Amino acid sequence: MGITDYVTHNDALLLYVALFFRIFVTAMDFFAKYKPYYKENLRLATPVILSQIGQITVQLADTAMVGNYGGDDPTPLAAVSFATNFFYIIFITAMGIAFGLTPLVGEHYAKNHRSHVTELLQNGAVLFATIGVVATALLLASRSLFGVMGELMIGQSGDASIGAVIDMALPYYNTLIWSLLPVMVWCTAKQFLEGIGNTRLAMYTIITSNLLNIFLNWVFIFGNLGSEAMGATGAGYATLISRIVQCIMLLAIFFHSPSLRCYTKELFSRSMLSLKTMKEILRVGIPISFQMLMESSAFVVAGIMVLAFGAASVGAYQIGVNMMNVTFMIVIAIGSATTILTSHIYGRGDFEHLRHTANAAFHMGLTWNITIATLYIALRFAIPTLFTSNEEVIRLTGSMLIFIALFQVSDCLQALSISILRGLQDVKVIIPIVFVSYVLINIPAGYLMAFPLGLEANGLIIGFIIGLSCCAIMTMMRVRRNIKQLENKMEN
Repeated sequence: MGITDYVTHNDALLLYVALFFRIFVTAMDFFAKYKPYYKENLRLATPVILSQIGQITVQLADTAMVGNYGGDDPTPLAAVSFATNFFYIIFITAMGIAFGLTPLVGEHYAKNHRSHVTELLQNGAVLFATIGVVATALLLASRSLFGVMGELMIGQSGDASIGAVIDMALPYYNTLIWSLLPVMVWCTAKQFLEGIGNTRLAMYTIITSNLLNIFLNWVFIFGNLGSEAMGATGAGYATLISRIVQCIMLLAIFFHSPSLRCYTKELFSRSMLSLKTMKEILRVGIPISFQMLMESSAFVVAGIMVLAFGAASVGAYQIGVNMMNVTFMIVIAIGSATTILTSHIYGRGDFEHLRHTANAAFHMGLTWNITIATLYIALRFAIPTLFTSNEEVIRLTGSMLIFIALFQVSDCLQALSISILRGLQDVKVIIPIVFVSYVLINIPAGYLMAFPLGLEANGLIIGFIIGLSCCAIMTMMRVRRNIKQLENKMEN
């Protein structure tokens, strides 16, 4: 090597070192800038994340235990998938209305309006219990649709095994129905606690009930400790009992906590019942419920359409949905914390921190989703073996996980954008956005890809990639507009 080459080589090396150092310093400055916002979000999100991990564990345990109970027979897993999808249409709609309580409580808690916070709690409890009763009646009435859906799918696919899936799904569905009312009561307390910035108490009840659920799965599904082996139906009984216990536990903690006595001592007062306050809750809750309904309906419709491709495809779709939930539940936790923080900012009128609070949420959510998406692709054929030994289900799930990984960025961005809009109580705009994204784009695109274009179950997942991307773009534009307007309002 000549002296000229030596100098050139060292100059290049110095340039790379300087560039690396520059990037490192910039990254450290960036992290230092956002570190307080990450910590603030994680302080609230960590208990929710732990709760969601527990919830994910139960969902995975349900799927794995039922799948292993069936062995090479995919029927039990397909039955749980079909019943769960059917149940969630009404379940998520009812629960979504309760989510409207958090931003309202957060706003008035930040303003130190303790009397109105108590009023929101009482009227929310009456409203959500009533909705729970109505929703339970609708679920009972919907049982007659099982046979109709089965006949339609058998007629379209010619697969007689679908009849066995429907027959097994109905007893499981019957047990899920009675879990809705206790969940609505529990959700009232949970959403109120989140509004005042307490995410820990609900975490304790979720983790305890989830451990109970897994234990009862082992007892009822496989017939341990003298119980009859009930398969999929046993998983339904385990879910019902654990949800009732979860509700009782949180209510007991709620009414015996000294720090909450200022809100509970005036409960059940007739003077606090107010149609105006219930309308206030519904004003925020109904758009949130509609958003959750549209999103869950897209998954439910896909879950029904996948029946046309046979029990193996249904089983693969159920595993895929569980893996979607693994990533999405953590985003929900970050989103819940973001809703709390933005509602408190909205209540105080302290908008200078709003942009950084929103950006910090996006940073954390995207980091998580991109990491998990990479693992899904790398482990796409290993993951389904945790749930089933059926080779066809494993093969279908492996290819499906590639497409599931592809929509993780869009799913994260739309979920966190909607969480910010909830905190700012800008929820009416969510209705047209999700209607266009899921009903007019997602479902038709999924059908087109799955049936006319012949991509089958993977085509349904591609529909989600398209729909979620549209939703992410529109909700992010709305968030950006709101932040800019509120910052300008503060400056003026």
